[in-house]
Amino acid sequence: MNRLLLDELQGLRAHPSLTLLLNTTEGRPMGPVEHVTLSRMIDEAGDRLAADPEVDAALRTRLLDDIVTLVAECHADPATTAIALCVSPEHRSVVRLGTPVQERLVIDETFATRDLVADLNRTATYRLLTVSDRRVRLLLGDPNRAVEAENDEWPLVRGEDESGVAWSRRVAAHVRTELADHPAPTIIAGVERSVRSVLRRDLVTPIGMIPGNHDRTSWRDLHAAAWPIVLDWMSLDGELALAALDEARSTRRFTAGIDDIWRQATAGRISLLVVESSYSLPVRVGPHHLEPVDDPRPPGVVDDIVDEAIESVLRHGGRAVVVPDDRLAAHDRIAAVLRY
Repeated sequence: MNRLLLDELQGLRAHPSLTLLLNTTEGRPMGPVEHVTLSRMIDEAGDRLAADPEVDAALRTRLLDDIVTLVAECHADPATTAIALCVSPEHRSVVRLGTPVQERLVIDETFATRDLVADLNRTATYRLLTVSDRRVRLLLGDPNRAVEAENDEWPLVRGEDESGVAWSRRVAAHVRTELADHPAPTIIAGVERSVRSVLRRDLVTPIGMIPGNHDRTSWRDLHAAAWPIVLDWMSLDGELALAALDEARSTRRFTAGIDDIWRQATAGRISLLVVESSYSLPVRVGPHHLEPVDDPRPPGVVDDIVDEAIESVLRHGGRAVVVPDDRLAAHDRIAAVLRY
């Protein structure tokens, strides 16, 4: 999962948008157990779409066929820990996740992205730049490995007659483009003196440094050095979010509980939303309050208002952080920092 893909899915809105969330066995193609679960979800999707007066038979058939096509396309591929199938009248995609999910089918105006947010927080893709006076390498990593970019742009190699100023400018231009195109936490590896001479301080703020010259260090060794830094950063991100909630209480910019969270999220007032990982709630949205329901399937019911709140916060430019269960027990499992 990465921020660009999450942002793309967040920006899509169409009725109906179907999200099928399924746990899989990492490293193996989907087996009979996964296919039985998917078949059950597809049958449920057919029944729920048939009961929706806004969905005609032709659209229902097309959406179900798209799901079957997605399953066939990823059938033989080695799986990750979980998978999300996203299908709407305007979009279809497969999202591979590195953390387990609560298996379910969600039908709404938008795709269910809470598990994607959690996956982004827990298994963040990171960027690693090795920097020296002669060479700059770019690697993109996940929990399992780091892959080096080798194309017309990367790695950067300093020309024999290229001055230090020209070299620094060329590196800055490429790094600036990379940061804009692919937002991700960044680690820099290199001798401190070389890094200072090549990269301006205001160009990138790394989450950590790996000392030494790494022009020829293998991706395995670089990943082994980088991943503990990423883990510390992810853990710190959750702790910082909880600390931000405490600070917001003292400045009266704090709110908690799904009813007020929903109002503030739709008004664009939330800058940071913090939610426990397994918290979900199907509701009917009334004019003045949310009505919790037992059955998330009937038309007019929002499958999970927590997902909707997360999506609304992200659409308005806020952040969402998913924390382990029981960290927000005193705040009804969901809390936020308000902009004003």
